This record gives sequence, C-alpha cells and structure tokens, in this order.
Amino acid sequence: MNRHIAILTLSFLTLAASAGSADASRPAQLRRGTVAANGRTLRFGMHPPLVTREVTGDRCANTARAEADARRQLQVEVKKWLAEAGVDPSWVPPKAILNSMVLGRPDFTPEIIHDLDTDLSLVRATITADFSEHRRAELLKVYHRQVGGRRLVYLGGGLTLLLVSLAAVSGYIRADEATKGYYTNRLRLIAAAGVGAAGVVVYRILT
Repeated sequence: MNRHIAILTLSFLTLAASAGSADASRPAQLRRGTVAANGRTLRFGMHPPLVTREVTGDRCANTARAEADARRQLQVEVKKWLAEAGVDPSWVPPKAILNSMVLGRPDFTPEIIHDLDTDLSLVRATITADFSEHRRAELLKVYHRQVGGRRLVYLGGGLTLLLVSLAAVSGYIRADEATKGYYTNRLRLIAAAGVGAAGVVVYRILT
C-alpha cells in the first residue's frame, strides 16, 4: 500500500514539474513574436505595414494609353516621394522597381467630353501602388549605389586626364631638350592637342 502511494506521489510531482516548465517556456515564445488569443497563436511584427497610394493619369483615348499615362504619373509621384529623403529630382527610378510597386490591375473610368456637337469618349486609369518604407529603402539603395558608381567613374576619368597631361608635359620637355629648342612652338602645339584630344575622349566616356 505504501509503495502504491509513493508511486502516485512521484507521478504527481513529475506532472507538476513538466507543467511548470511548459508555463515557464511560454513567455519566451511570446517574446519571439507570438501571442495567444482564444486558443490560437497569432504572429505579429513579421512584416512591415503596407502603405498604398492611388495614382490617376490624364484622360486618354483608350485603355492602353491611359494605363501608360498612369504609370508615367507614378514615376512623377515616386520622384517627389524620394525627394523628401534627399534624392536628386532628376534621378529616374528603375522601371523594374516601379512596375513591382503596382498592385493588381488598373481601374479604368470612362468619361464623356461634350465638345460642341461632338461627344468624345475618353478614359482615365487609376493604379494602386505600394509606397511602404521598405520600397523607399529599396529605391534609396539603388540610388546610392548608382551615385557611388558614377563618382568612381568621374574620379577615374579625372585621374586619366591628369596622367595624360603629365605624360604630354614630360614628353614635351624631353623632346624640347633633344631638339635644342628648335621646335618648341610645334612641340607645345602637339602636347596641347594631345591633352585636348584626351579630354574630349574622357568627356564622351563620362557622358
């Protein structure tokens, strides 16, 4: 009898310990981004909030042109949006990212314009676009990468022109010494022409 009581007591203590450990582990699970509600576990904080804007284009003769105009207007709105973060307004966002911002299909709104005795049937397109912060971060990353690459190209072009100029001056000095100064003017013209030609080549490469 005593043995049975001891076994039951030991089993009860084991169950109590396991229940306590499960309760202790539950706050850690909640800290990882879950919360229990009505017997279900809901996840939170996994994705950033979605922020959308509706962009409407101008009146056009058909739906294809209306959608193209709405996408053009989207580019304008995105450039204004990025300008708030310090992006140069002249920078053109990549078309692939702009297309990925569009959510679903455009909505077309027909409009009738009464012009004297003629009724014109036109249409407007409205697209819904993703203007969330992670989209702006993606665009800013591409912008800074392109700006950094362009600066490196300009720096390389400047260094190339500098090296060409130094080489032309050095060649002029050596040729002038070798010819005892008889062809100084001609050598100067040749050196200047060489530097000018290098400058034109570098300018065309950079532009």
